[in-house]
Amino acid sequence: MDLIHDPIPHLLRKIAIPASVGMFFNTMYYVVDNYYAGMLSSTALAGISLAAPIYFMGLAISIGVGQGTSALVGNSLGAARQQEAEQIAGSALSFAWLCAFSIGLLVLLSAPKLFAIMGAEGDYAGEALNYLSIILPTLAFLAHGMATNGILNTLGDTTSFRNSLMVAFLANIALDPLLMFGFGWGVYGLAVATALTQLGSAIYLTIKVRQSNLGNCLKVTNLSPNLAHYSALIRQSLPASGNMFLIALGSIIVTAAVTRFGEDAVAGLGIALRIEQLVLLPTIGINIAVLSLVSVNFGAKHYQRMEKVALDSITIGTGLMIFGGILLFTFARPLIALFADNPAVIDVGVGYLRVEAIILPAYVLAFVSGAVLQGMKQPEIPMYFNIVRQLLLPLSFITIALTIIGTDIYGVWWSIAIASWMTASVQFLHMRRRVKQQY
Repeated sequence: MDLIHDPIPHLLRKIAIPASVGMFFNTMYYVVDNYYAGMLSSTALAGISLAAPIYFMGLAISIGVGQGTSALVGNSLGAARQQEAEQIAGSALSFAWLCAFSIGLLVLLSAPKLFAIMGAEGDYAGEALNYLSIILPTLAFLAHGMATNGILNTLGDTTSFRNSLMVAFLANIALDPLLMFGFGWGVYGLAVATALTQLGSAIYLTIKVRQSNLGNCLKVTNLSPNLAHYSALIRQSLPASGNMFLIALGSIIVTAAVTRFGEDAVAGLGIALRIEQLVLLPTIGINIAVLSLVSVNFGAKHYQRMEKVALDSITIGTGLMIFGGILLFTFARPLIALFADNPAVIDVGVGYLRVEAIILPAYVLAFVSGAVLQGMKQPEIPMYFNIVRQLLLPLSFITIALTIIGTDIYGVWWSIAIASWMTASVQFLHMRRRVKQQY
């Protein structure tokens, strides 16, 4: 693919569809985890739901490095600096391992205190810690996979990542019951299965990078620590990772608010989040495509093409999310009932999904605007907007809803909706102004 000259709708399809399909299998991977955890016990299900935002804090560094790699390598390729692109790509891989080890350990040590802040205690908090004790120390497998995927994305290759996620999903279907029930490891088995499949994906994606025209990045000289490249990666990746941390912290705020309604409410939220992720898959694919296209075209100084990428992506994504929202609102109850038979759990999940159906187009505005700014090497701006969208407004609105107005759990859901639409609209307008300033 020629990311600079090929028609934009064609490129969006070629990049976004494999990415979305891959993320479908990634989301289904965790749906399978939820399914088997539910078979183990409702406590185990609530435990991995509780662990999700904590794990996401460790995952954030991997996603940030992947996005930073894509932006920096893409800029170099767009400016026809092949050797520089290879050097940055190699540095990104060693940087990913270094960050994953340190962040994984830090998050693991902080987990008990975070659970205490959230007000989570008892057996399901213990199950959450069991899960995290395996998954966080092996975070480097995932970080390596994300960095290699970031390299491949700059070449328009999202197919390799899709293939790795499909195989991981199929392997997980077999490994989860084998390790959980066959070996009797319970929630530990769930985490070990995840670590093994992430290791397999990392090996496969490394082979695909080796076979690409950026294969020289795997030379020892390029993999060796390079302070200049590490500094550039920190500047680009830290805000991107910060965005992911903010999403995790936002999830902690929401989960903490939901814990006051009991264990069933936490389990219902966990199921609903997985279903919501399935509906959001097209926007994730579009986001990956936008970052790849904008980073390369920004390096080539094709600024009007960048704007067209943004507007076409938002048009397509909004249409898909309106359709997805209608389906989500209509079929919320049978979807939740696939994973739980407890009426209290089902009611919480249904309520969340029906309010989220109204928010979906706002996520398109936020995701695309953020990807455009990241591709323009301005990753700190989306982070500022995320501070407002994920932390400041939800915390304020939820506090008002629950403590001042005294609403039920719907006060939490509507707080998220108002915060999302307010910040996404302003972020879109800001992104348009920044792009036009490049002309």
